[in-house]
Amino acid sequence: MKNLFFDTRILDKRANDELLIPSEILMENAARGMLEFLRPKLSSNSRILLVCGSGDNGADCLALARMLYGMCKLSIYAPFGAKSTLCQWQLDCLKRIAKAQNFQDIEFLESLTPPLNAEIVVDGIFGAGFKGELNAKSTEILKILNAMDALKIACDMPSGITQSGTLGGEIAFKADFTLTMGALKVALFCDEAKDFVGEVQQLPLGISPAIFETPSPIQLLEKSDFKPPVREKQNTHKGNFGHLCVYLGEKQGAGILCALSALQSGAGLVSVLGDAKNLPYSLMQTTEIPHNTSAIALGMGLGKGQSLESLFEFLHTRNVPLLLDADIFYYTEFMQFLTLQNIILTPHPKEFTQILKATGIATISTQELQKDRIAYAQKFCSHYPNATLILKGANTLIAHNQRIWINPFGNNALAKGGSGDVLSGILSALLTQGYSPLNSAINGVLMHSFCAESYCKKYNNFSLNPLDLIEQIRYI
Repeated sequence: MKNLFFDTRILDKRANDELLIPSEILMENAARGMLEFLRPKLSSNSRILLVCGSGDNGADCLALARMLYGMCKLSIYAPFGAKSTLCQWQLDCLKRIAKAQNFQDIEFLESLTPPLNAEIVVDGIFGAGFKGELNAKSTEILKILNAMDALKIACDMPSGITQSGTLGGEIAFKADFTLTMGALKVALFCDEAKDFVGEVQQLPLGISPAIFETPSPIQLLEKSDFKPPVREKQNTHKGNFGHLCVYLGEKQGAGILCALSALQSGAGLVSVLGDAKNLPYSLMQTTEIPHNTSAIALGMGLGKGQSLESLFEFLHTRNVPLLLDADIFYYTEFMQFLTLQNIILTPHPKEFTQILKATGIATISTQELQKDRIAYAQKFCSHYPNATLILKGANTLIAHNQRIWINPFGNNALAKGGSGDVLSGILSALLTQGYSPLNSAINGVLMHSFCAESYCKKYNNFSLNPLDLIEQIRYI
């Protein structure tokens, strides 16, 4: 896991004040990191366009231009001049060097007039602290840059992405790589940013992250965080791996997908509660909750008006983990589940707005939620610290007791009916096998993403269906 921060300028100031590392040195290290990234991609004939803002993000790019001078052909465009002290200083340095070399292999552009001849574009217009809205000039510049057939590099943050990870207008710089300085920013891993950041690479600022960073309640999941339920002991039986009970409802297919997914994910036994026809042979059918149930999955395709009396009677005597999804969030009885110790909630954004309304936390639209997902997830968990929340999205959030984990591995192949039912099955299987709700959430969300990733290595992303997703579990 890696730390994520809303505002890394606090870390920069700490480096200045406590570690006595001046901003000039931090900036030189940032530029050096970008240079080392670009060096393997350069030749003496390479043409690079650097678009520099008026603040310290623009200064980073101007420092990079100074280091690149003499290695390739440069074009510098500073549409808003140089306003910060460091930006003015870096621009003066670059111009003095250029003047001494009779401006060979460098030009300072007055405007961006297509066609622009550049193989690499570096965006340094706005940095990670951008909070406002793009004006007409900025929007037009970004449209021109995005239309260029070039390798696109964002300095720290693609311009147009705000500090909260939302778009500051209708567009943002569409990077192939984002080279972010010092520490990782939360905004880079928010849903709206996902189509613009490209591959994110963290550049050091001349000091170890372990020293530069401070503890953060927001973490980025890595592939190494995945701990699958691999069976090591040979002297075992199916009962050692738990018995999952899945509630069926009006749309029984959803519950059956959940059950099949759970069986594929390692649950020893899976029973479906309800009157099902043509049930797969691998699943068991029951009319009451089995006495040896070790986890329950509820909500997938449940519909309206289903009786939950027997479930409450069972939970009154047995503290088994509970997975809640989909339709259950619209039941009035839902609030009673929030008092339990071992629950996972897996809503998509619209369902989460219903949860927020039912709990009295907030009455908001889905669009309002998407603008501030982390804040609302934290609000929910402050009210219900025992619950583990999985808020689905392009970068799914896991929230528990004021801490947030972000999964960056999801992809658009999962935007298909039934994918969430498969996730519920994976999560329920992990609960059944003894994982805690939080560890089930972390490992289940990662497994779900890796299944989609595995499928897309061989097949078109639009063709994934839930049974394909279940099939991929065996290869993870």
